[in-house]
Amino acid sequence: MTNTVVCMKIIRTLLKKSNINMFILLFTATLVFSCQTNPQKMEALVKDEEEPVVISKDVEWFYTKNGIASHRLTSPKVLRFEGHKEYIEFPFGLEVFSFNVNGGQEAFMKSDYAIQHLDDKTIEAKGGVLLENLKGEKLETEFLVWDEKQEQIFTEALVKITKQGQLIIGEGFESNTSFSKYTLKNSRGIINLDQEEQAQNE
Repeated sequence: MTNTVVCMKIIRTLLKKSNINMFILLFTATLVFSCQTNPQKMEALVKDEEEPVVISKDVEWFYTKNGIASHRLTSPKVLRFEGHKEYIEFPFGLEVFSFNVNGGQEAFMKSDYAIQHLDDKTIEAKGGVLLENLKGEKLETEFLVWDEKQEQIFTEALVKITKQGQLIIGEGFESNTSFSKYTLKNSRGIINLDQEEQAQNE
């Protein structure tokens, strides 16, 4: 493998899994120079970054609180990575079911892709994110964070909330994990779905 190919693989991997900031840019520049002096070491780094230590299929995990199941997570495939920071990748998405203290389901969340950061116990759900509560209210967005420690779900991305015949569009959203109490930070508008459907039928 040539030095240039090794460098490009490392840079691509870092940019995919990290937020772009000044530290990442400086570190990337350092890697470019390092590739010229020690390509074997750089190739080993690529393998460590790209190869999962554990691959699991058809996963079903339960999360508990005070000895009672609070969430159930399912996914067709799970990849666990170890390194500077351990994380778990869900390349084909996941589904999360939330339960109340009596064992009844009170919320549901799914996404096309997700990453779970083990150090701070957060899950970043990306692409086709759907959140639904016991009332039948639905939230749709492209990015959502589930914070297990804070028992909070939030995003700064564009969201669409469907409730009681209305579609509410806005940016910025915070909620408890059951999606029973939530705040929409910046509302852009409300569409009455019943009136819209009636107008289309006329």
